[in-house]
Amino acid sequence: MATETGTDVHSTADLDEQLGTEKSTRERMLLWIDERLKWLMTLPAVILLFALTFYPLLRALQMSTQQYMPGGRTVYVGIENYANLLDNGAFIDSLIVTGKFIGLAVGLEFILGFGIALVLNKKIKMRGLWQTLILIPMILSPTVIGLIWRLMYTPDGLLDFMAAPFIGSNVGWISSPDVALYAIVMTDVWQWTPLVVLVIFAGLQSVPGDIQEAAIMDGAPRWRRFIDIVFPYLKSLIVLVLIIRVVDALRVFAKVYILTRGGPANATNVISMEMYRTAFRFNNFGQASAMAITLLVVVLILAMSFVKIADIKF
Repeated sequence: MATETGTDVHSTADLDEQLGTEKSTRERMLLWIDERLKWLMTLPAVILLFALTFYPLLRALQMSTQQYMPGGRTVYVGIENYANLLDNGAFIDSLIVTGKFIGLAVGLEFILGFGIALVLNKKIKMRGLWQTLILIPMILSPTVIGLIWRLMYTPDGLLDFMAAPFIGSNVGWISSPDVALYAIVMTDVWQWTPLVVLVIFAGLQSVPGDIQEAAIMDGAPRWRRFIDIVFPYLKSLIVLVLIIRVVDALRVFAKVYILTRGGPANATNVISMEMYRTAFRFNNFGQASAMAITLLVVVLILAMSFVKIADIKF
């Protein structure tokens, strides 16, 4: 009887040990699957990102080292396309025009957006309605915006009617080389100032009210409260919105193409427009690809400079 009892005890212990081993093995398998499943789940997104981003970039880099000959054949030319950019007067002029456009458009958007955000941050009547109306231009496509403003820029159109008492009629908004670039700037400012308003307003809303109230009780003037309390909350957002706007302004194309097509007299021939002409009008895809890679390097340098100047740590 005792022997049978001992045997049963041993059998139960062996069974428990076997079950424990199976449970441990199952747990290890589940952990192994869990560790690798997260990578397998992200694999489709990685493949899509590579297909839409990295492959076109690598392809453009390859094309920038080639010269496309009649008949569709290509000749490897190394960095010759990049060297030719230094002697390409149209490319240099497009860089200057792009620089003017960025300085005017982004500067005005930031000043206007910052001011509007400060106004919206106060308790004004129907603030929600004003926020909604302000954001409408940002949700429209550049093509639609270009067509709308092209109608307004027509001779004897809406803007001519509004400007007549001040500067006379028939201004030639998109037909005069002296005015066309400013017309493009005005269109861009109308579209993208809401983005600056949205970002800065969100930053202003994140500033703790009790800290400002304490500063007011301590007698701190308004400018000191802004510099010491509000600005630190806005600094990273200001850098972010400037990077977004500068990068987007560097690649502006649709509005320019619809409104002026780079004219008149190349007054609005920004770098993206020059790339389009080089590739599809002159069939020089190698030179156009070299321009695109150069533009990418310029964008990276500007973005890194903004971050370094503001001393932002992401």
